[in-house]
Amino acid sequence: MTLLNNKLTKIGNVEWTREEIKEAIPEFLQLYHSKPIKDNVLGMRSPHMFATWFLLKKLNPTTVIESGIWKGQGTWLIEKTLPNAKIYSIDIELKKREYISNKVSYFENDFSLLDWSIVTDKENTVVFFDDHQNAFSRIEQAKKVGFKKLIFEDNYPYQVGDCYSLKKIFQHAGFKPVITNKGKGLRRRIREFFNPLPPPITILPNQEDAFYLQQNLSTYYEFPPVFKSQKTRWKDDWNEEYPTSLPLYETKEQNYLSVFEEEAMQYTWICLAILKG
Repeated sequence: MTLLNNKLTKIGNVEWTREEIKEAIPEFLQLYHSKPIKDNVLGMRSPHMFATWFLLKKLNPTTVIESGIWKGQGTWLIEKTLPNAKIYSIDIELKKREYISNKVSYFENDFSLLDWSIVTDKENTVVFFDDHQNAFSRIEQAKKVGFKKLIFEDNYPYQVGDCYSLKKIFQHAGFKPVITNKGKGLRRRIREFFNPLPPPITILPNQEDAFYLQQNLSTYYEFPPVFKSQKTRWKDDWNEEYPTSLPLYETKEQNYLSVFEEEAMQYTWICLAILKG
Protein backbone atom coordinates (compact mmCIF):
# COMPACT_ATOMS: atom_id res chain seq x y z
CA MET A 1 0.00 0.00 0.00
CA THR A 2 1.22 3.48 -0.82
CA LEU A 3 0.20 6.87 0.45
CA LEU A 4 -1.46 7.68 -2.87
CA ASN A 5 -3.67 4.58 -2.82
CA ASN A 6 -7.14 6.11 -2.48
CA LYS A 7 -9.02 2.89 -3.27
CA LEU A 8 -7.95 1.18 -0.07
CA THR A 9 -10.34 -1.33 1.51
CA LYS A 10 -7.83 -3.27 3.62
CA ILE A 11 -4.65 -3.01 5.71
CA GLY A 12 -3.17 -6.17 7.20
CA ASN A 13 -4.90 -9.53 7.36
CA VAL A 14 -7.81 -10.99 9.28
CA GLU A 15 -8.16 -14.51 10.63
CA TRP A 16 -11.27 -15.47 8.69
CA THR A 17 -12.21 -16.10 5.09
CA ARG A 18 -15.12 -15.06 2.91
CA GLU A 19 -16.38 -18.65 3.04
CA GLU A 20 -16.47 -18.53 6.84
CA ILE A 21 -18.53 -15.35 6.65
CA LYS A 22 -21.01 -16.95 4.25
CA GLU A 23 -21.28 -20.08 6.39
CA ALA A 24 -22.19 -17.95 9.42
CA ILE A 25 -25.21 -16.29 7.79
CA PRO A 26 -27.87 -18.90 8.79
CA GLU A 27 -26.87 -18.69 12.47
CA PHE A 28 -27.02 -14.90 12.37
CA LEU A 29 -30.44 -14.85 10.71
CA GLN A 30 -31.92 -16.95 13.51
CA LEU A 31 -30.96 -14.15 15.86
CA TYR A 32 -31.85 -11.33 13.46
CA HIS A 33 -35.43 -12.48 13.03
CA SER A 34 -35.93 -12.24 16.82
CA LYS A 35 -34.81 -8.60 17.00
CA PRO A 36 -36.93 -6.52 19.42
CA ILE A 37 -37.23 -3.42 17.21
CA LYS A 38 -38.90 -4.24 13.92
CA ASP A 39 -38.77 -0.72 12.48
CA ASN A 40 -35.20 0.47 12.99
CA VAL A 41 -35.19 3.37 10.54
CA LEU A 42 -31.99 5.43 10.99
CA GLY A 43 -30.44 2.47 12.80
CA MET A 44 -28.62 -0.69 11.72
CA ARG A 45 -30.25 -3.18 9.37
CA SER A 46 -29.17 -6.68 8.34
CA PRO A 47 -25.90 -5.83 6.46
CA HIS A 48 -24.32 -4.00 9.40
CA MET A 49 -25.94 -6.06 12.14
CA PHE A 50 -24.47 -9.15 10.50
CA ALA A 51 -21.06 -7.52 10.24
CA THR A 52 -21.16 -6.40 13.88
CA TRP A 53 -22.31 -9.82 15.08
CA PHE A 54 -19.61 -11.63 13.07
CA LEU A 55 -16.78 -9.30 14.10
CA LEU A 56 -17.72 -9.45 17.78
CA LYS A 57 -17.87 -13.25 17.71
CA LYS A 58 -14.44 -13.42 16.11
CA LEU A 59 -12.84 -10.81 18.40
CA ASN A 60 -14.63 -12.22 21.48
CA PRO A 61 -13.92 -9.26 23.79
CA THR A 62 -14.63 -9.24 27.51
CA THR A 63 -15.83 -5.63 27.31
CA VAL A 64 -17.74 -3.68 24.63
CA ILE A 65 -18.25 0.07 24.58
CA GLU A 66 -21.11 1.14 22.33
CA SER A 67 -20.98 4.81 21.34
CA GLY A 68 -24.35 5.77 19.84
CA ILE A 69 -27.44 3.86 20.95
CA TRP A 70 -30.43 5.26 19.03
CA LYS A 71 -33.35 2.89 19.82
CA GLY A 72 -31.18 0.18 21.34
CA GLN A 73 -31.08 -2.47 18.62
CA GLY A 74 -27.28 -2.47 18.64
CA THR A 75 -27.24 -2.86 22.42
CA TRP A 76 -29.50 -5.89 22.11
CA LEU A 77 -27.29 -7.37 19.40
CA ILE A 78 -24.10 -6.94 21.44
CA GLU A 79 -25.77 -8.45 24.50
CA LYS A 80 -27.03 -11.47 22.57
CA THR A 81 -23.72 -11.98 20.76
CA LEU A 82 -21.56 -11.75 23.90
CA PRO A 83 -23.77 -12.69 26.87
CA ASN A 84 -20.82 -12.71 29.29
CA ALA A 85 -19.26 -9.41 28.22
CA LYS A 86 -19.41 -6.18 30.18
CA ILE A 87 -21.25 -3.59 28.07
CA TYR A 88 -21.08 0.19 28.36
CA SER A 89 -23.61 1.96 26.13
CA ILE A 90 -23.35 5.73 25.75
CA ASP A 91 -25.28 8.42 23.96
CA ILE A 92 -25.78 12.14 24.38
CA GLU A 93 -29.56 11.56 24.34
CA LEU A 94 -30.77 8.39 26.05
CA LYS A 95 -34.48 9.15 25.84
CA LYS A 96 -34.79 7.65 22.35
CA ARG A 97 -34.12 4.12 23.63
CA GLU A 98 -36.79 1.48 23.14
CA TYR A 99 -34.70 -1.51 24.21
CA ILE A 100 -33.14 -1.00 27.65
CA SER A 101 -31.17 -3.72 29.43
CA ASN A 102 -30.55 -3.96 33.17
CA LYS A 103 -27.28 -5.74 32.36
CA VAL A 104 -25.82 -2.71 30.55
CA SER A 105 -24.16 0.35 32.08
CA TYR A 106 -25.57 3.47 30.40
CA PHE A 107 -23.97 6.91 30.25
CA GLU A 108 -25.50 10.05 28.77
CA ASN A 109 -22.35 11.70 27.51
CA ASP A 110 -19.85 11.61 24.68
CA PHE A 111 -17.11 8.97 24.46
CA SER A 112 -14.42 11.66 24.61
CA LEU A 113 -15.73 13.10 27.89
CA LEU A 114 -15.89 9.92 29.99
CA ASP A 115 -13.22 8.52 32.32
CA TRP A 116 -12.31 5.17 30.78
CA SER A 117 -10.06 4.11 33.65
CA ILE A 118 -13.15 2.11 34.70
CA VAL A 119 -12.17 -0.37 31.96
CA THR A 120 -9.10 -2.23 33.20
CA ASP A 121 -8.73 -4.84 30.43
CA LYS A 122 -8.35 -2.57 27.43
CA GLU A 123 -6.60 -5.26 25.36
CA ASN A 124 -9.81 -7.28 25.37
CA THR A 125 -12.17 -4.37 24.73
CA VAL A 126 -13.94 -3.45 21.50
CA VAL A 127 -15.27 0.05 20.98
CA PHE A 128 -18.21 0.18 18.58
CA PHE A 129 -18.71 3.66 17.13
CA ASP A 130 -22.16 4.27 15.69
CA ASP A 131 -22.30 7.96 16.53
CA HIS A 132 -21.63 9.82 13.26
CA GLN A 133 -18.62 11.65 14.67
CA ASN A 134 -15.16 12.45 13.27
CA ALA A 135 -13.47 9.04 12.95
CA PHE A 136 -9.98 10.57 12.92
CA SER A 137 -10.68 12.19 16.30
CA ARG A 138 -12.11 8.91 17.58
CA ILE A 139 -8.89 7.12 16.59
CA GLU A 140 -6.84 9.71 18.51
CA GLN A 141 -9.15 9.52 21.54
CA ALA A 142 -9.08 5.72 21.63
CA LYS A 143 -5.30 5.62 21.29
CA LYS A 144 -4.87 8.13 24.11
CA VAL A 145 -6.79 5.98 26.62
CA GLY A 146 -5.44 2.62 25.39
CA PHE A 147 -8.25 1.10 23.31
CA LYS A 148 -7.06 -0.71 20.19
CA LYS A 149 -9.97 -2.63 18.64
CA LEU A 150 -12.52 -0.33 17.04
CA ILE A 151 -15.54 -0.86 14.79
CA PHE A 152 -16.87 2.10 12.80
CA GLU A 153 -20.44 1.70 11.58
CA ASP A 154 -20.67 5.02 9.72
CA ASN A 155 -17.83 4.63 7.21
CA TYR A 156 -19.06 6.82 4.37
CA PRO A 157 -17.08 7.34 1.15
CA TYR A 158 -16.14 10.46 -0.78
CA GLN A 159 -18.61 13.38 -0.72
CA VAL A 160 -21.48 11.55 1.01
CA GLY A 161 -22.53 10.96 4.60
CA ASP A 162 -22.53 13.21 7.62
CA CYS A 163 -19.12 12.61 9.20
CA TYR A 164 -15.39 12.45 8.49
CA SER A 165 -14.93 8.69 8.11
CA LEU A 166 -11.90 6.44 7.77
CA LYS A 167 -12.93 5.72 4.19
CA LYS A 168 -12.95 9.44 3.39
CA ILE A 169 -9.54 9.74 5.00
CA PHE A 170 -8.06 6.98 2.85
CA GLN A 171 -9.62 8.64 -0.20
CA HIS A 172 -7.94 11.95 0.81
CA ALA A 173 -11.41 13.46 0.47
CA GLY A 174 -11.72 15.80 3.42
CA PHE A 175 -15.17 16.64 4.74
CA LYS A 176 -17.63 19.48 4.34
CA PRO A 177 -20.48 19.40 6.85
CA VAL A 178 -24.02 20.31 5.91
CA ILE A 179 -25.01 23.09 8.31
CA THR A 180 -28.68 23.31 9.22
CA ASN A 181 -30.46 25.66 11.56
CA LYS A 182 -33.06 23.30 13.02
CA GLY A 183 -35.23 25.04 15.56
CA LYS A 184 -35.41 28.70 16.39
CA GLY A 185 -34.79 31.05 19.25
CA LEU A 186 -34.75 29.76 22.81
CA ARG A 187 -35.40 26.09 21.96
CA ARG A 188 -32.43 25.98 19.59
CA ARG A 189 -30.13 27.71 22.11
CA ILE A 190 -31.17 25.24 24.84
CA ARG A 191 -30.39 22.27 22.57
CA GLU A 192 -26.98 23.70 21.65
CA PHE A 193 -26.20 24.40 25.33
CA PHE A 194 -26.85 20.80 26.40
CA ASN A 195 -25.06 19.21 23.42
CA PRO A 196 -21.50 18.54 24.65
CA LEU A 197 -20.11 18.20 21.14
CA PRO A 198 -18.76 21.04 19.03
CA PRO A 199 -20.34 21.43 15.59
CA PRO A 200 -18.53 19.56 12.78
CA ILE A 201 -15.89 21.53 10.93
CA THR A 202 -14.76 21.58 7.32
CA ILE A 203 -11.69 19.41 6.72
CA LEU A 204 -9.80 20.11 3.52
CA PRO A 205 -8.75 17.21 1.27
CA ASN A 206 -5.37 15.99 2.46
CA GLN A 207 -2.98 13.03 2.55
CA GLU A 208 -1.61 13.65 6.05
CA ASP A 209 -4.55 12.03 7.84
CA ALA A 210 -4.25 8.90 5.69
CA PHE A 211 -0.53 8.77 6.45
CA TYR A 212 -1.30 8.96 10.18
CA LEU A 213 -3.69 6.02 9.89
CA GLN A 214 -1.15 4.01 7.94
CA GLN A 215 1.42 4.62 10.66
CA ASN A 216 -0.94 3.76 13.51
CA LEU A 217 -3.21 0.96 12.26
CA SER A 218 -2.19 -2.67 12.03
CA THR A 219 -5.60 -3.60 10.58
CA TYR A 220 -8.20 -1.82 8.51
CA TYR A 221 -10.88 -4.16 7.20
CA GLU A 222 -14.10 -3.22 5.45
CA PHE A 223 -16.64 -5.97 5.98
CA PRO A 224 -17.92 -7.03 2.55
CA PRO A 225 -21.55 -6.46 1.57
CA VAL A 226 -23.66 -9.60 1.30
CA PHE A 227 -25.21 -8.13 -1.84
CA LYS A 228 -24.37 -5.03 -3.83
CA SER A 229 -27.45 -3.00 -4.70
CA GLN A 230 -28.02 -1.87 -8.29
CA LYS A 231 -27.56 1.74 -7.20
CA THR A 232 -25.61 3.14 -4.29
CA ARG A 233 -27.35 4.20 -1.10
CA TRP A 234 -27.49 7.68 -2.64
CA LYS A 235 -29.20 6.32 -5.77
CA ASP A 236 -26.35 7.08 -8.13
CA ASP A 237 -24.21 4.73 -10.21
CA TRP A 238 -21.30 2.82 -8.76
CA ASN A 239 -17.98 4.34 -9.82
CA GLU A 240 -14.40 4.79 -8.62
CA GLU A 241 -15.60 7.03 -5.78
CA TYR A 242 -17.11 3.94 -4.12
CA PRO A 243 -14.26 1.40 -3.82
CA THR A 244 -15.93 -1.67 -2.35
CA SER A 245 -14.96 -5.24 -1.53
CA LEU A 246 -16.60 -7.87 -3.71
CA PRO A 247 -20.05 -8.81 -2.39
CA LEU A 248 -20.42 -12.26 -0.86
CA TYR A 249 -23.16 -13.07 -3.37
CA GLU A 250 -23.92 -11.78 -6.84
CA THR A 251 -27.39 -13.35 -6.99
CA LYS A 252 -29.82 -14.69 -4.40
CA GLU A 253 -28.80 -18.34 -4.26
CA GLN A 254 -31.05 -19.20 -1.30
CA ASN A 255 -34.39 -17.75 -0.18
CA TYR A 256 -33.04 -17.08 3.31
CA LEU A 257 -30.79 -14.39 1.79
CA SER A 258 -33.81 -12.27 0.84
CA VAL A 259 -33.47 -9.88 3.77
CA PHE A 260 -29.91 -9.00 2.75
CA GLU A 261 -31.02 -8.40 -0.82
CA GLU A 262 -33.91 -6.18 0.33
CA GLU A 263 -31.70 -4.14 2.69
CA ALA A 264 -28.56 -4.03 0.53
CA MET A 265 -28.72 -0.25 0.20
CA GLN A 266 -28.21 0.09 3.96
CA TYR A 267 -24.56 -0.96 3.60
CA THR A 268 -22.07 1.85 4.33
CA TRP A 269 -18.67 0.13 4.43
CA ILE A 270 -18.71 -0.82 8.12
CA CYS A 271 -15.11 -1.48 9.16
CA LEU A 272 -12.79 -2.88 11.79
CA ALA A 273 -9.74 -0.82 12.75
CA ILE A 274 -7.03 -2.13 15.08
CA LEU A 275 -4.36 0.18 16.44
CA LYS A 276 -0.72 -0.90 16.61
CA GLY A 277 1.08 -1.50 19.87
